[in-house]
Amino acid sequence: MQKFVVLGLLGLCSLEDLRRRELTVFYILLFGIVGLLFHLFAPVCSIYSVLWGMVIGAVLILISLVTRGSVGMGDGILLVVTGVYLGGYENLELLMTGLFLAAIWSLGLLVLKKKKGKEEIAFVPFLLVSYLVMLVRGI
Repeated sequence: MQKFVVLGLLGLCSLEDLRRRELTVFYILLFGIVGLLFHLFAPVCSIYSVLWGMVIGAVLILISLVTRGSVGMGDGILLVVTGVYLGGYENLELLMTGLFLAAIWSLGLLVLKKKKGKEEIAFVPFLLVSYLVMLVRGI
């Protein structure tokens, strides 16, 4: 059940990120509260793993503050919430695979001269694709 919630969260946030280039924190936090309730009644990983997963998102929030928004604050908040559902290792895998996919996509855009070096791209769709890869690989 929790896998479908994460899939729904990433799908909703991907659409929003593509359309508006920003995320609505209210929805993300609502999913976070649901995740905490899921963890209380049907835990899928240890509390330490959940905290480690949340720290990954917190580090991204810190990077966003230090870089004055070069990395989106919403992306960090989203990764805090996915950390509640996935735990540390899977949340790190989600982030790293998403970064890898975004880097390949960005390189392609640069080579084809569709974007310049400092232009922004939506990151959450890469997290969605990363999660889909994780789900397929887990089957």
